[in-house]
Amino acid sequence: MLPVSKRSCPSPERALLIRDAEVDADRADVRCRDGRIAEIGTGLVASGDEDVIEARGGALLPGLHDHHIHLFALGAARASVKCGPPEVIDRDGLAAVLAGAATSEWIRGVGYHESVAGMLDRQALDAMVPERPVRIQHRSGKMWFLNSAAVQILGLDAHFDGRLFRQDTWLREHVATDVDLAAVSRELASYGVTGVTDATPSNDDETAAKITAAGVRQRVCAMGGEHLSRGTLKIMLDEHELPDFDALRSRIAEAHGHGRPTATHCVTRAELVFALSALMEAGTMPGDRIEHASVTDDATMGLVVEAGVCVVTQPNFILERGEQYLADVEPADHPYLYRCRGFLDAGVPLGGGTDAPFGEPDPWTAIRASVTRRTGDGQVIGPNEALSPERALALFTTPAGDPGGAPRRIAVGETADMCLLDRSWKEARRSLRHEHVAATILGGEVIFRRQGTIRA
Repeated sequence: MLPVSKRSCPSPERALLIRDAEVDADRADVRCRDGRIAEIGTGLVASGDEDVIEARGGALLPGLHDHHIHLFALGAARASVKCGPPEVIDRDGLAAVLAGAATSEWIRGVGYHESVAGMLDRQALDAMVPERPVRIQHRSGKMWFLNSAAVQILGLDAHFDGRLFRQDTWLREHVATDVDLAAVSRELASYGVTGVTDATPSNDDETAAKITAAGVRQRVCAMGGEHLSRGTLKIMLDEHELPDFDALRSRIAEAHGHGRPTATHCVTRAELVFALSALMEAGTMPGDRIEHASVTDDATMGLVVEAGVCVVTQPNFILERGEQYLADVEPADHPYLYRCRGFLDAGVPLGGGTDAPFGEPDPWTAIRASVTRRTGDGQVIGPNEALSPERALALFTTPAGDPGGAPRRIAVGETADMCLLDRSWKEARRSLRHEHVAATILGGEVIFRRQGTIRA
């Protein structure tokens, strides 16, 4: 993947001493200089140029890396109206939030699911908001719904039904959305996140430059399409409209020929089998990955192993969407939803992402869900897929370029990207919540400090 954010690197003179932290179950002091961990010991004495954090026995962990997120979409979602469960569950609720939207012109909604009021179209939206232009995104990210006012402004055919499929780039070019990526970065820092992989398929060199200039503190790797000059090629698949197989195989081979691994979006079994078949025909290379692998039965697991790719999955969806999955997905497939233990037992490298804004951007939600496998109302999906808290944490502590590889460590010489908790790991592993993050350190510099939890 292409590293696009370098503004986060601290100045060489920055120095930090973290005293009395829990490091691999032992209590120790950790000194950071020039962006790296310079010394680990006990009784380290602060020098005059060092900032000091008193950890009081709090666990010091590698900073978390979200291996699948969409930064600009997350920023836009933070300025949008939530239009789906759990906030909105029926048509009256949807009409109410749209009527109450406090935007100047366009109403932008996100997170819609057809369980609220069916598959929307322009007539359905006109009945709720006849005058102001409305665009609402389905929670899958695949489709936008427009009312007549929006259709008219966008110059679409008068008979258009108001449904746009996979037209995010086109819509973004025609309707500007204010996005505060600096605010997104601050939110991610509060979760202990020091790095992200932006998995947006439309990313290009211009987008990468915008991320660099937008105040994102985390280290950012970007994947994207052919207009991204280097880095992982993101390939989108939709079961109802799969590409020509030979064309997909050639696209993969061409990317490999330019030294670019591929990341293929697969949320159905058919998409996953299609992608794996094309990868095996084209030949795989280190870094090839499958995104989501939402439904992976045992037979398809064998293909994943044979292909030799890694998987980046989103166990947070078990918690966030589990009830809907239990209602919509065939019962025979319930054990295979967003698997965790099954991949690891099969020897498949497994990384974790949130898919924010389509999932919540808090990695601790995904970590917790991969341990409990519980839905929002407490039902359990795929109990045999549960991980230990330690293994669940590792989904988000592997290197950006190696999801599912060896987790990063707090060790001398390592980059000083760290997450300090306000309690020991023995205590934190019981609840696995972001509220326990006391400080986030990037390259030896504190980019988040929770008020009242640590003393400088």
